[in-house]
Amino acid sequence: MKPTENAMVPRPGLRIDLMPREAHLGIISLAGAALALWVGAEPLAVIPPAFLASVHVRIRRI
Repeated sequence: MKPTENAMVPRPGLRIDLMPREAHLGIISLAGAALALWVGAEPLAVIPPAFLASVHVRIRRI
């Protein structure tokens, strides 16, 4: 059998769940991000940590 004729085998993947956290933690993290942007911080330094603080990210293999 040639290498291009191998059977297709399913491979495990990833499941990424995004769930919003409690309202008070989400509001605080988004307000902190808005304050940092208002002061003049770089958006790339502010937005990802604020997103991770306001959303619970769960990554699992399936």
